[in-house]
Amino acid sequence: MDRVQMGFRHALMALLMWCVLPFAQATTAMHGLPLLRQFSANQLPASPTYPGVVVDRAGNLYAASGEGVMLYRSGVWELLEVAGEAPVYSIMLARDGSIHVAGAGVFGKLLLRADGTHRFVDLLPRLASAGLVQAPVEVFSLGETARGVHAVSADGLFVLEKNGSTTRLQVPVGARARPLVAGDDIYFRVPGEGLYRVDKNAMVPVEGTQSLAKLRVPAAWPYRGGLLFATADGFHFSDGKRLRKLDTDADATFRLHEPYTGIALADGGFAVGSFDGTVMRFSPGLRLLDSFAACAGEMYDLVEDREGAVWVSGESGIARLRWSLPWTRFGRLHGLSGRVFDSTWYDGRLWVASMGVWSAPPSAAGTPMFSQQQWPHRDLETFALEGTSAGLLIGDRYGLSVLDPGQTQPRPLLAAVLGDSVIKLLPSAFDSRRMFALAKDRIIVLGQRDERWQVAAQWKTNIKAVDGLYELAAGELWAGDAGGGARRWRFNPDSGQLLTDQRYGAAQGLPVAAGQGTHLFRSDGVLYAISAGQVQRLQGEQFVVAELPLLTGLQAPAELEGEDNAQGSFAWTAKQLWWRKPGAATFGLQQVSDSRVPGFMGVALHADGQLRVVTRDGVLQLDPAAAESAATSSQARLDRIELQRPDHPPVLLPLSPQTLQHLPAGAGLALRFGIRSMEPEVEFRYRMLGHHDDWSPWAAGRELTYQRLPAGAYTFQLQARVLGGLPTEAVGYQLQVAPFWYQRGWVLAAFAAAGVLFVLMVVRLRTRAVNARNRLLEQKIGERTAELQSANARLSLLAITDGLTGIANRHAMEKALPRAWQLCAKLQQPLAVMMIDVDHFKQFNDTHGHHTGDLQLRRVAQTLAAQVSGADELVARYGGEEFVLILPGCDQQAALARGERLRSAVEQVTGAAGQRVTISIGVAVCIPVLEEDPMALVRCADQALYRGKRGGRNRVQIAVLAEEADGARSEKFD
Repeated sequence: MDRVQMGFRHALMALLMWCVLPFAQATTAMHGLPLLRQFSANQLPASPTYPGVVVDRAGNLYAASGEGVMLYRSGVWELLEVAGEAPVYSIMLARDGSIHVAGAGVFGKLLLRADGTHRFVDLLPRLASAGLVQAPVEVFSLGETARGVHAVSADGLFVLEKNGSTTRLQVPVGARARPLVAGDDIYFRVPGEGLYRVDKNAMVPVEGTQSLAKLRVPAAWPYRGGLLFATADGFHFSDGKRLRKLDTDADATFRLHEPYTGIALADGGFAVGSFDGTVMRFSPGLRLLDSFAACAGEMYDLVEDREGAVWVSGESGIARLRWSLPWTRFGRLHGLSGRVFDSTWYDGRLWVASMGVWSAPPSAAGTPMFSQQQWPHRDLETFALEGTSAGLLIGDRYGLSVLDPGQTQPRPLLAAVLGDSVIKLLPSAFDSRRMFALAKDRIIVLGQRDERWQVAAQWKTNIKAVDGLYELAAGELWAGDAGGGARRWRFNPDSGQLLTDQRYGAAQGLPVAAGQGTHLFRSDGVLYAISAGQVQRLQGEQFVVAELPLLTGLQAPAELEGEDNAQGSFAWTAKQLWWRKPGAATFGLQQVSDSRVPGFMGVALHADGQLRVVTRDGVLQLDPAAAESAATSSQARLDRIELQRPDHPPVLLPLSPQTLQHLPAGAGLALRFGIRSMEPEVEFRYRMLGHHDDWSPWAAGRELTYQRLPAGAYTFQLQARVLGGLPTEAVGYQLQVAPFWYQRGWVLAAFAAAGVLFVLMVVRLRTRAVNARNRLLEQKIGERTAELQSANARLSLLAITDGLTGIANRHAMEKALPRAWQLCAKLQQPLAVMMIDVDHFKQFNDTHGHHTGDLQLRRVAQTLAAQVSGADELVARYGGEEFVLILPGCDQQAALARGERLRSAVEQVTGAAGQRVTISIGVAVCIPVLEEDPMALVRCADQALYRGKRGGRNRVQIAVLAEEADGARSEKFD
């Protein structure tokens, strides 16, 4: 029995070593997760599941879903309506660039039009016309070879040949519905038999693959002259003659996480996804590089985009992970929560300062988990940590303490006082037994006595707030002053006692401006001062004018911090991070966010040799040896160009910058900005050369409208940048706006020629019938004047008409209101003004799209206009989804009744159109006084509208501009 038990124990130990071996590296070094952005179902435009993803040649992502095809373009998700809302099971990028989709009753391809919209080509009729299937039919999966597109359904395998014919092949009984596409061949696994290859007219068994008969085979790739198969028990390789099992890290990994899908990566490696949502990355030599849970539930598909990121689609969402970057991250998935202030390495663990102190050891499972230290009175914000051989120094809201080696509770170094915060710890670069702590109004010098940290000295800073703290020499500290100027403290290096406290200001070359501070920044041993928009450097005892190191794309110089260590030189602001590698001459801007502004807090080389960057919600870790993918430059672009003309439906124009856009006279444009990048946090700026030549400020807005561009030639230019990144090159779109007929050259020339001929005739005939000629001249001038007046009248009408809705615009309202005010004041009649707003219109736009939103605005406007009667009444679009109604001679009761009719009419009309919306109306009524401002009545109505929206929307709120005893007006609401 003992021998049996001993054998069992040996076997169990061998099994445990076999399972842990692939993750052995994790036991000696902390390993973060790749930068990851997850899109859950409530962030996506269609409901689960999401069985497939592809990336087209333009860098756009297409995803299959339970409600059709989703498109991720320029960082924004949208649901494509052209393919319908049937569940899509499979999606494929064909060799001709089209997107093929297959699902429940749907099989076809999406073609991208020149104007950015899509056209769906239904391929089911092609199969039905060939007599092979009766539509509708379920198509489960897709593949492609040089022969054509292959579609798998319950009726068999259908091949849409390149020559236009269609071939049907019988799938072996029990074959897996999802084919294996490897190179230019397609395989099916048949349980109990092995692999079958699709031949011209039949399925033929593949010799030597019987060992795969009982294994799930989710993926296959060309590999080193043969084929590599990912199976449930690891990797298998076929050289065309025989199939053999490879001894790799996948043997243990795939037994823990059974593979379901996989792709070959651009670097020659492979990514494999499992049923349980785990994604595994292998090197070209099949060594396991990474393994972690990328999504909740089952994982269905993977695809690599042009920026080197891998997209993961699964049962409940879609994720994007950045293996191509040399940065990994510790954050929410490791148990951290809340804001992070600092991190350090101590006693074989990574420590993080947040709400309290958190720590995690390296994990044999590859994903370390942080836990909070349960220390009494240490559960508030911890701002600074520093691991040393003499203990872990802790600066928090209670003050300063140290966790001595071997102890479980920190020892106070100062009396614990809530609010006496220590916000920074600075190790001395000249004495490893010296540490500086920065409190609210003082510097604390720490030293070691008997290998224990003690407070050696303290002194007041005498400045408003420290803005950059650096040690330049033994016994010398410098700090920038948020109130202006800088401070230098010299102290005894042995005792820490303060010797001198000197302020640097204008006399030492530092410009000091009221309300502006001085920020210090150090790089390559040079101390820079940034003050009042100018840069100086310390030279001897003076600051002299200087330039900062070249930091490409620097946006906020006054936030710069610097750190030099064995991994290179680093500089950072809250939104940007630069790294100059050892031996390099220039800094490189790092793209290290997971699509959120990271909020860089600090950079440090920890005692375990790892370079880490603290961000607001996590810790980044640098792997300098990791192969970084070649940078792909982003490109600005327009995703939509819409031609707008009064009394005409909108027309979409081609998106190519090489296309000269010819626009008719009086046309307007509605533009939507885009970028060839998968990052969602993007800013844009633009200009229209020939119309406004200066660049607009950078902003996140993506929509722009030009109304009635004057005749002429223009160049619209657009730039984009990912937040914290470099601007793209400006892309230009050429526009040519035609003149009105009376502005054309030949018309003007004809008028000029007619005038010259007329003058010659007058001179020649002046002696004959002068009076008759004069009358004829007056008649012609009158005719010409009438024509011009008519043309001017048409232009005036265009100037006061809203281009989208066809009703009066705000300019017309601002001209009509004073007239109505004066008329009612003269007649002592009441004047009513209604402010009308479409409820929840932004949500309507986000749900149905801007085009549907524009149609809805026209429908609301026409409904309002139909309720207007009388020559003096006016309805106008005030802006966005707001409208104004001016009603002269309408008292309070009548205005309330009119408002209720309007509200009911809009609800009925939009409901009948199948897209019900409601409106809120604010009403203001008064008898005007000539000396007062008519816009006061509009503001009063706007306030009433605001109260109505706060009261629940879909209502009429009335206010009366009443006159008080002192003659002043006040607002009263009913």
